[in-house]
Amino acid sequence: MATITIDVSATPITYDPGREVKHGDEVVFELGAGPTASATITFPIGSCFTTTGPYSLGGHILRTDPLTVSPTARRGPYLFDVETRDGAKEDAARAHPHERDRKNGGIEVTSDPPEEFLR
Repeated sequence: MATITIDVSATPITYDPGREVKHGDEVVFELGAGPTASATITFPIGSCFTTTGPYSLGGHILRTDPLTVSPTARRGPYLFDVETRDGAKEDAARAHPHERDRKNGGIEVTSDPPEEFLR
């Protein structure tokens, strides 16, 4: 099992060691060293994780608990959206709540599910 760390505060979003995951791997979303004060991560078409989102970061929560790639997740891409707010723009966001920064990312499930889940 591997752990993949995704920094959603970076532009562009960074993946360590990469964006490919396998069944049983763990993924952690984090607010790295960027100026982002908060972030919400959503999977609009469906998630490959055993726990559902959205996942929120900010305040004292700078990273998600490890999210496990489900053994029943199908191979292929899982796209996600990140809505961020940084401290300097926070007042503007309150005045104009629809003006937030948005980023897109994705992870790729590269292994087939275990055979017992395909029946």
